[in-house]
Amino acid sequence: MIIILTPEQNVRNELTRIHQLFQAGLELLHIRKYTYSALEMYGYISAIDESFRNRLVLHTHHELAQKTAVNRLHFNERDRVAGKQNSYTKDYILSTSVHSMDDFNALDQQWSYAFLSPMFTSISKPGYGQNNSVQTDLHLRKNNQVQLIGLGGIREDNISLLLNNGVDGVALLGTIWKNQQPITNFKACLQQDLSY
Repeated sequence: MIIILTPEQNVRNELTRIHQLFQAGLELLHIRKYTYSALEMYGYISAIDESFRNRLVLHTHHELAQKTAVNRLHFNERDRVAGKQNSYTKDYILSTSVHSMDDFNALDQQWSYAFLSPMFTSISKPGYGQNNSVQTDLHLRKNNQVQLIGLGGIREDNISLLLNNGVDGVALLGTIWKNQQPITNFKACLQQDLSY
């Protein structure tokens, strides 16, 4: 499984690229627009073709999910610990983020999957993950009821390392949005994923 996260700040031709990514085989798109108002978020979601709504995941403004026919919600670590997901557990597919294998192993089955990061030195956040990679802890995984999605510094040339070491999928950010050829780069990453 390959997931793409949107950049926090808008990039040129972002919505066009999103449609191209879906057409190229993207399974899920996490919308990370933390500075957006509810109105801006509604406009952003509305600009994405309705046929792709079931592949969108909201990081904020979860209250818009029903109105926009989005059925997937993401809760960051802070919000998960605060229990903000408890209002949504019945009707939605939930995901979260963790930064250690201990935290991943402690997740219960209300979570469909969790991002575990950083796997490698980040592409979008220079220096992040350089000295604290969790990739070497993959062998400590005990939780198999929640899918483990690797995040952080993932590119075409290191996906196979993660897939060989037990991740269930990967999430891409910098390798897509910091690249001059995002669609070509996504397709190359997808080929790596499909070969497993």
